[in-house]
Amino acid sequence: MKIEFSKPTEYDCEKYADMFTSTGFLDGNVKITLSDGEGHTAELFVEQETVSRLGEDYIRSHITMYYIETLGDWFALLSENDYYNDPKRNPEKVIRLRFCGIEGGTGREVYKGIETKRYYLRENRNPSETFARWYECGKHRKVDDGDEVRSNLIFECNGQQEKVRYDWNGVAAYGDTFNPNFSAKAMETYESVEQEAEQGV
Repeated sequence: MKIEFSKPTEYDCEKYADMFTSTGFLDGNVKITLSDGEGHTAELFVEQETVSRLGEDYIRSHITMYYIETLGDWFALLSENDYYNDPKRNPEKVIRLRFCGIEGGTGREVYKGIETKRYYLRENRNPSETFARWYECGKHRKVDDGDEVRSNLIFECNGQQEKVRYDWNGVAAYGDTFNPNFSAKAMETYESVEQEAEQGV
């Protein structure tokens, strides 16, 4: 497969101006054109910052072409998974937590790092989905607080662990690292601590 990097042309800008309200949609983007031996081509526009960060060699080995029959056209897909999930770039790290409760209004579980003293939020909006997003907060909880955590962190509470990694929807615990017992175990720990406190244990 042939892969070329170039600047978006005037034709590209005019073509996509009809699809996006911003006339400068392609400003600062690099055009990546893929073509196979059968004459099929696909295009992808990527921000210059992304190209500089990933590097052309990485992009060449992680970009693919695919055909959508309903649209009758070829498209390109660039995966950044290996970049973010690289253990050399983001080594695994276990963060031990204490469960604090459920955040009112959002349903997110609130934890506090035993060593870090920072707060962490776990969001699993649909219990039937094997997906949980994690957020890192400061040492004091604030309204609308929380930044996306980095890949390869392993959260641990009451002997249960859940690892986050980068995939199509950002950094989160996906099916292969999602732990369905994590929340239940955390709640169990929280309730037992509360009961012991009430009983003066």
